[in-house]
Amino acid sequence: MKLEELLLKQEYIDEDTMNKAVKIQSETGKDIGDILLDMKAIDQETLSEAIAFQQSLEFDKYENKENFLKNIIPFDSLKVQELKDIASDFKWRKFSPDELIIKQGVQGTNFYLIKSGLAKVYLEEAGKETIIGFLGEGDCFGEMSLLTNDVTTSNVKAVEDTICLFQDKEKFLNMIEKYPQFYNFFNQLLTQRMRTVYKELLSESPGITQVEPFLFRKQIKDMISYEEPFCKEQYPIQEAARDIIEKRLSSMVVIDDQKRAKGLIGLRGIVKSVLLEGVDTQKPVEIIMDRDFYPIDAKSYFFDALHQMVKHQTKELVVLDGKKVQGLLTGFDLLRFRGREVLSIARNIENATDFSQLNKMREDVTKLLIALMNDGALASQACKIITEFNDKVVKRIIKLVEKECGTPPTSYAWLGLGSEGRKEQTLFTDQDNAIIFGDSSSDKTKEYFKKFASMVVDRLNECGYPLCKGGVMALNDKWFGNLEDWKERTKKWSLTSFPEQDEILDNHIFLDFRTVYGDEALEKELKSHVFDLTEQRAPFLISLAQSAVSMPIPLGFFKNFIVEKNGKYKNRLNLKLYGLVPLTTCVRVLALKEKLPETNTLERIKVLNKKNIISDNQAEFLEQAFETFLTLRIRNHLSELDKGEDLSNYISPAELSIRQKQLLKEGFLAVSQLQKTTSDILKIKDIEKMIRY
Repeated sequence: MKLEELLLKQEYIDEDTMNKAVKIQSETGKDIGDILLDMKAIDQETLSEAIAFQQSLEFDKYENKENFLKNIIPFDSLKVQELKDIASDFKWRKFSPDELIIKQGVQGTNFYLIKSGLAKVYLEEAGKETIIGFLGEGDCFGEMSLLTNDVTTSNVKAVEDTICLFQDKEKFLNMIEKYPQFYNFFNQLLTQRMRTVYKELLSESPGITQVEPFLFRKQIKDMISYEEPFCKEQYPIQEAARDIIEKRLSSMVVIDDQKRAKGLIGLRGIVKSVLLEGVDTQKPVEIIMDRDFYPIDAKSYFFDALHQMVKHQTKELVVLDGKKVQGLLTGFDLLRFRGREVLSIARNIENATDFSQLNKMREDVTKLLIALMNDGALASQACKIITEFNDKVVKRIIKLVEKECGTPPTSYAWLGLGSEGRKEQTLFTDQDNAIIFGDSSSDKTKEYFKKFASMVVDRLNECGYPLCKGGVMALNDKWFGNLEDWKERTKKWSLTSFPEQDEILDNHIFLDFRTVYGDEALEKELKSHVFDLTEQRAPFLISLAQSAVSMPIPLGFFKNFIVEKNGKYKNRLNLKLYGLVPLTTCVRVLALKEKLPETNTLERIKVLNKKNIISDNQAEFLEQAFETFLTLRIRNHLSELDKGEDLSNYISPAELSIRQKQLLKEGFLAVSQLQKTTSDILKIKDIEKMIRY
């Protein structure tokens, strides 16, 4: 029982006083007992008695170790007396927040089982901390070092007050030797954890964490051939051709003496240069090599490579370790895995000749999202790939409409807004778009683009992108205009002293704008104009942030979920409203204040972190929170789709595993911290006080 709960239940403190103390604690981080003493709401003697009573209750509560163990795999398979014997070998221990439980690189001494609380698993290398997972109620750790008799591979630290059962090495080894089911279980767990850097995200089943599926953990360095497809800049063209043919390579990477990539050379380029242009085959490859190539880090994952190939429409990526070339990743390498379906869809979209074909491609993209999530992609990875495909469909539609309408009279940019602008589209996203064209204000130009925008919106609708219910579409005047129209429109938005709620919502949707097709220079100029406006008009940023920073998180006083009490969504909570919206909104506002061109939420978080607007720890928790919200939302949508239900943003906490509940709570707490950070940076509370007085 927490101290706050004890003080309330024993009527040492009334509820109003406790609420005030908790509010002060959230703002200052001070200990609740010290705050109550400062408020003179309790004396030191009473507080000390309450703390002593709390500690005795806490350990009395966990005294019955058998009751806890009997619900944990593999202890649940034991007979009553066997469970009692094993329980006697365990002891309770409480760890305070930030207390290190296991240190990386030392000999392990104990096996742990978490009864309550949360622990962070992370690696420490060259002063850099990388979070690779979280452990909650029912999870075990420490067994790897005991089983291998080797040093520990990672750090484990308590994030909050954490109570564990622990067992020393000798008793642990005796236990798994005595009970065959334990030996099999822990050896299987050891094999899983040694195959990958342990990175847990939203395990579908409670208890011991499961390893992420194959494609999630497949790194690029493990996918490239051991055959080094390299040659130096002075290597003769003829020899390069011979190597490519004999080694059955698609291309060779041209490198310098420091093994840095200078270009690519393939048979097609050699044939073109020698047969069509008459280049001497004894000349060095540097005179005909292709200097435009796309690199990828060797430590990147399968989905990162897939995203890059789809984005750049290339079949080859030069794999780098730092600045040095490690190899060449080809489309063939990806075809051995899920990449076959992905690259096939990309080609089909590019080659589509009519809108019915594109509609079929849209259906394939939805199926692809399901497959990617089943393969273990992070939600953000899947969204990136889905966005690339949606962009390709939109581009293809625009090109086909251009053929019908004729050559545009001036340059233009088709803008994606909202989730499309942030590259965070999921299932059945409706249209959020706008159009901006050159400075021409002639009636003929406006007439062309009105017809053009209307046709594109209609064709998108035909291809499975529903019309926006809020009317955020390029065919409507509010989302249509030349550059000067847009500058004047955004200026007017920024000068509105007390915007209506729907105006604020429109602003948020618009401010994630990016060019999907057309002249990016128009987007950049408009974005620069918007940055100037936000710098000059601090109240505008505050109006954008106010609703987000004041949104309460759906956690009660003791971190229980607050759900709908009645109605259609009884016992559920709105994940988008309380999680994704305040997170993306606060990040957007901070990005605008710092004039960041990025629109993707995770990319914005990374840059805000680099600029020291948010700390390393806060950035990592926000990234984890975003992945948690997005993954649960997508999986909820997939479940509703499978059941034939309407898609919603409501999830049932009761249906989540222990791990999912823990991550969801941590996600909401990360949002709460971000709300405070945003409020402090924009000085929202100070301004609210000025308005009141």
